[in-house]
Amino acid sequence: MVQEQDRMLLAFLIQERLFAFGRAVDSKRFSDLTETFAADAGGDYGEGRSVSTCKELIAAMEHNLGSGSNCGASQHNILNVQVTVDANGGTASKANFYAVHEGLGRLKGQLWSTWGEYHDSWVLTPDGWRISFRRYVTLFSQGPAEIVTRD
Repeated sequence: MVQEQDRMLLAFLIQERLFAFGRAVDSKRFSDLTETFAADAGGDYGEGRSVSTCKELIAAMEHNLGSGSNCGASQHNILNVQVTVDANGGTASKANFYAVHEGLGRLKGQLWSTWGEYHDSWVLTPDGWRISFRRYVTLFSQGPAEIVTRD
């Protein structure tokens, strides 16, 4: 029974960190991403986009979604979180997401929606569970992707 409770607690804690990611992005409090990502977290965001640290990730998010970007309000829905622990204790998760972004400026009145998966590797830090590496997979998108850029 203890193992099952430990597994459930781990899944809950990881889900909470993923939900904190969505709250940070949607509230445009990008510095709060340190609550989800380790300081040295890397990431593969597809199409040659990658980061090597949480600081780089925060800078990219601020650039693409923050003040001065084409992106207004957004909503990131994270669901179907699956947590696995391998024989060596490595912890990973796969989660589906659906995100909608409102256009600003020349893109006002338009929406960019995207569906995909977060494939995350996790590490236990003194501050709790944090993502050490994220592979971002887009399965489908609709609308002008320029909403998540700057002119």
